[in-house]
Amino acid sequence: MPDPFAKYENAFASLRCGKVEAHTRPHKPVLLLALLDLLESGRIVENRVDLSPELLEHFNRYFEIVKARDDSPTPINPFFFLRGDKFWHHRPRPGMEKAYRYMRGPRGIRALNEVIEYAYLDDELYEILNDPGCREKLRRTIIGRYFAEHTQALNKLIREERQIGQHERFLKDLPGDRVSEKRAPKVNDRVRDTAFSRVVRDIYDYRCAACGLRIILDSGISIVDAAHLIPFSESHDDNPRNGMALCKNHHWAMDRFLIAPAPDHRWHVSRSLDDRIEGQRDLLDLKYRTILLPRDTRYSPKKDSLEWRQVRLLRTD
Repeated sequence: MPDPFAKYENAFASLRCGKVEAHTRPHKPVLLLALLDLLESGRIVENRVDLSPELLEHFNRYFEIVKARDDSPTPINPFFFLRGDKFWHHRPRPGMEKAYRYMRGPRGIRALNEVIEYAYLDDELYEILNDPGCREKLRRTIIGRYFAEHTQALNKLIREERQIGQHERFLKDLPGDRVSEKRAPKVNDRVRDTAFSRVVRDIYDYRCAACGLRIILDSGISIVDAAHLIPFSESHDDNPRNGMALCKNHHWAMDRFLIAPAPDHRWHVSRSLDDRIEGQRDLLDLKYRTILLPRDTRYSPKKDSLEWRQVRLLRTD
């Protein structure tokens, strides 16, 4: 009877990748490295791979290391074309089965999501990938086969991603508490910032809590930032409840005390704004609009964090 692990080790080492002269396109193996990260961090807990912002972000971090000059960061391509390697499958959305059969390629992230609900693996492969030892061996197979010259840089990123994943779990497990420096695990600023950003953007579903804007480009770049309500420099508090997902414009406006989320769960605006000025009129339109809160109420912003913002807004008027 064939060894199931050997079967998939061979499949991972012989992916059907595009080539340009002697250069092998890195997209498929990079997406598999991103998948292994999400399995290891607990982001994937069933045999279902969504074209999620988390998957795209991990893809981009690996891609930046291994890309050649003319490689474009297009994670939707391997998400679609891995079906040709036989262990990767798609679940079409109900009523879209015929459209899926006629698809010859992704036509952008929106079009792909309209037809495909999610991807999934052979059940046998999914079981193998949930074994830490097997998962690590397959990771080494990918790196050795496709990215040997980048081994050192990839190993460094893998170690960092493990730390980030552990810190994400720490932050998510303390929704009601202040995350003090004494209680928090000792990590460097890059790990801490990345974990906080990922957790906050995720709990807000990558949507701006002010205007509702939610844009994720085909490359995986999201329009929203994770903003501290009480700045970290003052609070040293990375609790997700001291954070809020905001688009670039509203993050900038909040940090300059032109707008503020308040304990009444509404937006308040500075009296210094003038509705006759076009850019300022947009901010004034937020006045008393409700904050778009996380679906999981455990992560709703803390009252003292909202009070801090409201008080600073009033002081600047």
